[in-house]
Amino acid sequence: MALEPVCAGPQHRFAGVENVLVCVYWGAPPAEALHDRVPWVEKAIARYGAIGVLVVVPPEASGHLPDRAFREESRAQADRFRGAIRFSASVIEGDDVQHALIRTFLRGLAVVAARGMEVRFFRSVHDGAAWASERAAALGGPSPRSLVEAVEALRAQGPGR
Repeated sequence: MALEPVCAGPQHRFAGVENVLVCVYWGAPPAEALHDRVPWVEKAIARYGAIGVLVVVPPEASGHLPDRAFREESRAQADRFRGAIRFSASVIEGDDVQHALIRTFLRGLAVVAARGMEVRFFRSVHDGAAWASERAAALGGPSPRSLVEAVEALRAQGPGR
């Protein structure tokens, strides 16, 4: 697995694995975090023609939901890269009220921002990675194992590590 670091902050880590952007969130990052991923997205689209996203919110995630600036930037990027970001797999691992709110928030954001993009939600990284890999394969993408390893590598760099 060739993991290409994209950006990191106190609440997130982003890395590319072939044509999949892997995003691990422990809390809501600032909107600038989304700006930091644009060069990788542009480069990957130029190389593969299209990409996908694997988002993971671990059980230890805490804090507030993303703010208005983050939501607006997310929508703007969805519009900018419409048709080139083909899928999004979101894994929300926790089962408490906080994670239920995150699930609801991401589903709402998907309705608004992800028109034309295939979106699925999962409770385990293995299930999300398998689904994402199946879609990424048509574009020359990574195996499920590579995606799981990428998530574990990013998770190991997270808060408190």
